[in-house]
Amino acid sequence: MRTALFDVGGTLLETRGDPWRPLVLEAIRREFGARPWAETLYDADIRRPAPDDPYRQETNRWLAEWLKANGQELGEADVERLRCAFAALIDYRPYLCEGATAALHWCKARGLTVVLITNMLSTGDAEAWRNWRRTEAADVIDHVVTSHSVGWAKPHPAMFERALALELLTSRETGVLAALGIRTVWKRPRGAGRDQARRRPDAVIASLRELPAALEPWIRA
Repeated sequence: MRTALFDVGGTLLETRGDPWRPLVLEAIRREFGARPWAETLYDADIRRPAPDDPYRQETNRWLAEWLKANGQELGEADVERLRCAFAALIDYRPYLCEGATAALHWCKARGLTVVLITNMLSTGDAEAWRNWRRTEAADVIDHVVTSHSVGWAKPHPAMFERALALELLTSRETGVLAALGIRTVWKRPRGAGRDQARRRPDAVIASLRELPAALEPWIRA
């Protein structure tokens, strides 16, 4: 075992309420002035993937299409400015799950490459990194892979292939989920039963404090 791939939302981070909303609306106001459509856009689900390609992510196109459908026209550069406003800087520290920092440090201390893989509608790799650099885990995270930057959302293999490419690993060494040999640990949400996992995991934990005990036998193997 050489690499630890971590999901972010619900695994490393657990937000309460909607901390992004005021930050994003203020960022839109700074970039474009007061716009009557800002709050409506924030609350909208702009995603329109093709039925035969459900994991394809094209955030800027979706933004442009939503704006046009709502009587607004922005050029490509302005749509990108709008996308950046949605990727507003946020301090992740108050939202780190119990044991998250310790689990990441434990993996790094065992010589594992630590990669965060996260579905993000508007936040790209560099912007996610910017947020993580504010945390105590920054020095043990090797790479951050976001669906916005890849153009595909999990569970599309492109997300995991990107993580592997960053380390020049082969699928035999880590792989893309169970199909390519990755062992999986499911952090079970509070109140969820073991049968609620999308796929049968190799291990189930209730807290990241339990992660070292789950990984240790695999590292020794």
